[in-house]
Amino acid sequence: MGVLLPLVFLLTAAAFGQVFPELGLEISLPDSKTPRFLLGGRRGNGGATLIRRNSLSITNPSSAGGFTAIDVRAVPEGDGIRVTLSVIYNDISVQEWWKDKNERPGGSYLIHAGQTALASDLAEFGIEPFEMKVVSAAPVVLKSGEGPRITNNTTALKVERLEKHLTSYSIWLKNISNKDIIVYSVVSGNTGLTSSNIGSREPAIAAGETSEEVVLTSTSDVEQNGVTISFAVFYNGTFEGEAKHAIKFIAKSEGVKAQTPYVLRMVEPTMKVDDSDIRFAFEKLEADLWVIPEALYKPEALQFLKVKFPDQDEKTLLALYEDFKGGLYDARNIALTSIGQTQRTVKEYVERGQYADATESIKHCLNYVKDTLTRIIFAPQPAK
Repeated sequence: MGVLLPLVFLLTAAAFGQVFPELGLEISLPDSKTPRFLLGGRRGNGGATLIRRNSLSITNPSSAGGFTAIDVRAVPEGDGIRVTLSVIYNDISVQEWWKDKNERPGGSYLIHAGQTALASDLAEFGIEPFEMKVVSAAPVVLKSGEGPRITNNTTALKVERLEKHLTSYSIWLKNISNKDIIVYSVVSGNTGLTSSNIGSREPAIAAGETSEEVVLTSTSDVEQNGVTISFAVFYNGTFEGEAKHAIKFIAKSEGVKAQTPYVLRMVEPTMKVDDSDIRFAFEKLEADLWVIPEALYKPEALQFLKVKFPDQDEKTLLALYEDFKGGLYDARNIALTSIGQTQRTVKEYVERGQYADATESIKHCLNYVKDTLTRIIFAPQPAK
C-alpha cells in the first residue's frame, strides 16, 4: 500500500456526553512520494481534513472527472471511529469554498479500535482506495532519559513530566528555585510557548510549583530539534538563560514598574469619593487613564535602559525601548481592563435599579486594582 500517511484525529472522553477511548485514525495513501504529515486536535471530539487529488492515485480518469479532494471527517462512536468520506468538486484554492460545497458521498465506515478498513467506495470514482486504521491515541508518559533531547538553559526549571501524543508532545516544568518566575520560554523548532505574567497578580510559575501543560504541536519538530528551555525571568528582575530574548521581557517589566505608581496615584483618590458620586468618578478615572502621560519619555527611557543594560548597543537599546514602552501601556491596561469589565456589570445593575450593588462592584474593582498595582510597586528587587 505504500508509505504510511497518518491523518490523526484524536477522539476522547467527552464527546457528546459519552465516554470514549482516546483514539486516532491512520490513513495509508498509495503514493510513496507524498510527504508524511499529521493532523487533528488533541483531546478533541473529532477531526477533519482534506486529502488533495494530487496525493491520491487515479485508476480511472473518466470516472474521477474533475474531483479536487476527498473530505475526511471522523467522530467517536462506541469503541471506534465513524469515518465519513465526501468527494469534493469545488476549487479548494478559493477561500471559503465550502460555503457552496459541491460534493458526492464517498462512503461511511465504522472502524473499531485496532481494526483496519478499506475505503472501497472510492473505486467507483476512479480513485484507488486507501486503508484506514484506528489506533490508540492515549498519551505515553516518558521517563527521564526517554524521548527527545532536552536542552535546559536554566537551573531554576526542571522537567516534571513529559508526554508523547500522536501529533504532539506535552511538557510540565517545575520551578525548583526559591524565586517566583514571571516569564519562561520552551521552544522546539517552529513550535513552543513563551508564558508571560508580567503585571499579573500571580507568577507564571511560583517557587516550588509546577507549570501548566505546555503543548509542542509538531511531533516532527520535537523529534528532530529536541526541546529547549530557553530562559526564565524572575519576579525580582533577574533572569537565567538566553539573554537576547529574556532582556526584552525585563525591559517590558521595567516599563510596567515605572508607570504603575502614576496609575495608582490616579486610582486612590477615586476610592475616597462618596458613594453618591462614585459612578461619575469611576467613569472619569477610566477616561483619564486612557490619556495618562508616560512615566518616562523616550530620551529618559533610553538613558534608563542604557544604565540597566550597559553591554547593549544602540540598535538593541532602541528595540528594548519599544518593549519598555509597551510596559508603560500595560501598567495602564491593568487598571483599564478591570474597570472596563466592571463598567459592564455596573450598567446592568443600574438598568435594574440596583444602585447599591453597582457601588459595591465599583469599590471591589478599585480595591482589586489597588492591590494589584501595590504588589507590582513593592516587588522584590535584584540583589546588589
